[in-house]
Amino acid sequence: MSLTDKIKAFRTWLTQSDPGIALLLFLLTSWVYFATITGVTSSNDGGHHALVRAIVERGSFEISPYLAFTENQDYAFNGDRRFSHNPPGTALMAAPIYALSYISPLPTHRLPSKHDPDNPRMVYAVATAALAAGGAIALFFLTLRRHFELSRTAALLAGLGLAFGTTMWKYGSVLFSHAPSAMALWLALYLILEIEKKDRLDLPQAILLGLALGIAPLIEYTNVLWIGIAGIYLALMLARPFFRAMASPKERNAWMTGLIGLVAGAAIPLGFLLIYNTLNFGGPLELSGHHVDPARWPQAMTLQSQFSTPLTVGLPAMLFYDGNNQGLFLLSPITLLGIAGLWPLYHYSRRRFILLLGSFAVFVIVFSAYWAFNPMTNDTRYLTPFLGLWFVPVGFWIDRHYAEKSTSTLPTLMLSLLLYGLLFLSIRNQFMHIAFSWNYDLSLSSLRPMATPLDNIAILLGTVFRNTANLPLLWLIEGSGLLIGLGIVVLKSRIKA
Repeated sequence: MSLTDKIKAFRTWLTQSDPGIALLLFLLTSWVYFATITGVTSSNDGGHHALVRAIVERGSFEISPYLAFTENQDYAFNGDRRFSHNPPGTALMAAPIYALSYISPLPTHRLPSKHDPDNPRMVYAVATAALAAGGAIALFFLTLRRHFELSRTAALLAGLGLAFGTTMWKYGSVLFSHAPSAMALWLALYLILEIEKKDRLDLPQAILLGLALGIAPLIEYTNVLWIGIAGIYLALMLARPFFRAMASPKERNAWMTGLIGLVAGAAIPLGFLLIYNTLNFGGPLELSGHHVDPARWPQAMTLQSQFSTPLTVGLPAMLFYDGNNQGLFLLSPITLLGIAGLWPLYHYSRRRFILLLGSFAVFVIVFSAYWAFNPMTNDTRYLTPFLGLWFVPVGFWIDRHYAEKSTSTLPTLMLSLLLYGLLFLSIRNQFMHIAFSWNYDLSLSSLRPMATPLDNIAILLGTVFRNTANLPLLWLIEGSGLLIGLGIVVLKSRIKA
């Protein structure tokens, strides 16, 4: 095959195959998220960044030299030693990328970071959020296509709505735990449905699923609920084929190998978390959240006080509006389509409906009761990793009520206006929400009292897309990763040949 034919074949794969479109979706979302980075914006991502620097530069988990990044409040302590009050998973994911900065070009544009502004390598750490969120969006698209059989149009529109019409955009641009949590969740969900589809537990998939489930609470403690839900679903799903396989020694050995791989995969990150807790706080179940400053954070001292918000207060705030909190349906109006998509999803698979919507309902209730459901970010950010669960019924609505309509009739026109109107309104809301957020700080007084003067547009774009000039750094990271992946594929094909 000539070089021209190879280029044509690659272009066809990229634009007409699900993996190729997923790759394009990953690149698009990660570029937009990366361009939106403005540095370390608050005490929360300051704690993650402090731990990244401690791991890479000092080989330690103690963040005492970088305590100012936490604004002297978002930290855990053990005697005179200070640690991040967050679990270490996000920092562990960011540490290798931050370490790459020592052998990679430095950014050409300095960011107005609230913390560590004089460290040009900081942008590499924050890039972790963009890469993780982009990966979550790509996995979401592939899951809709492979495991829910939605049309390419529906899966792509739902993916774009999730990527740019929800808080995934904001938290794909800051070093919080939400983007890594979303990636771990969607990797696990994709693998669970893959195993369900094959009705067997292959060793490589079992190990990877174990790692995805095990790393979830290493990123965010409340993700342990996801492990429980996924574990129950797996047990119910695999019970019948497992006991059927016990009659055959060959199948029994394959299943036992897969189960051992699943447990071993989960044991690696969970075991690390237990060791981390023991070394830094004196016991395997001594979480960093148990060691925060009681004078500053008295609500965090007990489980009862942490989840003390009445649901009559928290639930309306999470879904609509209360306490200055912009709820899900208000900030992301496209999510309203999910209500109409519940029945098509239920009709498609009751079991998966219960898995997805049951999981989403659990986390909505949990975070509605959480004392910090509105932690001065005004956007129900704790739901961000789980928003994709709700976007599956959004995808079903698009597939059943829009994508299947091919005639230019008045109802089709009205559905188009509804879909794209809600999508563009959601994107607009996210754009302005970012512009008004910490360390973006859009001032309305800087705008002229006109609708569309060019200087207003320049101010708005410049406020949100602070990191556009540094995009070549992300292209270098992603290009290196793609070349390595391509090399592995070529090597495998030659070995098989």
